[in-house]
Amino acid sequence: MTVSGTPRLKLEIGEDVRAAAWDAEASRGAFVVFRYLVTLEDRDEDGISIRANALDAGDGAILNADGIEADLDIADHAIADEGNQLVLGAPPERVCGQERSIALRATPTIVNEWDGAPLTVNMVRNFPEDVSEAYLQSELDAIARLADQIEAQLGYRIVDRGDLVDVPVRTTPGWDQDFDSYWRNDPLPRQRGEILAIYLNDDNEAWDGAGSPMSAHPCCGTTSYNRRFFRPPHWTEWTGANSPDGEAIVHELFHLLGFKHYFDQHELIGVQMSPGGLDRPWVTGSQTFHVTWTDIENLRCIFPEGG
Repeated sequence: MTVSGTPRLKLEIGEDVRAAAWDAEASRGAFVVFRYLVTLEDRDEDGISIRANALDAGDGAILNADGIEADLDIADHAIADEGNQLVLGAPPERVCGQERSIALRATPTIVNEWDGAPLTVNMVRNFPEDVSEAYLQSELDAIARLADQIEAQLGYRIVDRGDLVDVPVRTTPGWDQDFDSYWRNDPLPRQRGEILAIYLNDDNEAWDGAGSPMSAHPCCGTTSYNRRFFRPPHWTEWTGANSPDGEAIVHELFHLLGFKHYFDQHELIGVQMSPGGLDRPWVTGSQTFHVTWTDIENLRCIFPEGG
């Protein structure tokens, strides 16, 4: 799809109609993404809705690969009031419950290390040669965006973007060739308050053999990009516009911070991720993992200001 001009998507929020603007940076290939940032004045207690005539090309056009204009009638895809997409405007003051004790049971390593200083996320230089340094830096940029989002809501930082670091000198040769070697040779040594992202040359046959492109290791303060991450459909050669979604590292980071899936980990201990945000965003039509107000409020309860 190609887009010109300034098309808009009209959202019905309560009694008001708000215009979501075309997001050129987020729109890639077959997806045309519109973005609207709710304000404190917005409120919709039965959820956002989108009507059939909500898509307006305005002074431009939306074209397919053959240059044919798209049919802007989205009747088959219109969204009725959706209870999972409530807009509360200024939310009520959050009262913490058992979030910290639950997170301590789920991932004691990182949660116990909180002393009020931001946790630093670094990436270890053990990735395949065809994974560029620029790509790894772009993954760390996702952490920087999260750090800013947390600080904007809470007034203090819980995580910080680190940098690329060398493999610690006290590692055993072959430590990153498979999961068994990683656990057998003990997790990587790291500093207190440091979280390490690493590469493991293993497909990870979790989820009944379906495997996972990334894994979090709550016991050890690490998260891994597994071998299958760098094969289609998870990976294409990094060219900027076609890069894999960097927000996946944010999902794994939240596992290390004491969170579990909303949809399919009911038997595990952990604070639940936001459904459709941090867990399975495609359920709500999004293409990226995104952190919600509730996720950050849960972080405040797990990692109170000052430690």
